[in-house]
Amino acid sequence: MVQDRDDTAVLSPDEGWETVHATVHSARSAFYTAGSTAILLMWAGIISIAYLAQYAVATFAADFADDNPWYPGPLWAIITFPGVIGSMVIGTRAGNALSPGRTMQSAGIRVFAYWMTVIVAAGMLPGAAGLWNESGAEKIPFVLLGVFALGYVLFGILNRTVIAVFGVGMAVAFYVPHYVFDDVAPAVSGIAMLVLLATIAAWVRRTGEW
Repeated sequence: MVQDRDDTAVLSPDEGWETVHATVHSARSAFYTAGSTAILLMWAGIISIAYLAQYAVATFAADFADDNPWYPGPLWAIITFPGVIGSMVIGTRAGNALSPGRTMQSAGIRVFAYWMTVIVAAGMLPGAAGLWNESGAEKIPFVLLGVFALGYVLFGILNRTVIAVFGVGMAVAFYVPHYVFDDVAPAVSGIAMLVLLATIAAWVRRTGEW
């Protein structure tokens, strides 16, 4: 930075370019992460409910769980489907508040394509590993959760740190209990997700960044 004759600070060409680049990057990230904090809070709550519901079924309806070992799939689908709709609504409204029009539509399409790729990968990898059968079915959730957590981490690294932290927290909340606590793992995972929810809420309250 240099001084002109009137002692006014003037940016050098390199500093000016860095400032422009930082501004553009910040604007681009804002488009891609519009409403992301509210969405993360919502999903932390939804995943907690799903974990606790799965534990409740296994504990209080043990006969049903034994006769229908596939029940977690439909249970999670029913509980999480409103979250998919809610994410779309929150993201669309937040994006339109920033910049309604073609720019936001382009960003929305890119984000949609990214998460669709993650979803397709989550479905294909268990098949490629030969898990879509009776003997390997119990390992499928481990692959699915890992792919989704990685999706959050990569998206967060590129756009917003808290999203990456959420991905890491989601993976820890799933894998650690399932390798340590056996039958009560879903309950522990549900509680861990509630802790993650409280942590994100505290971060939002402290920083004021939505």
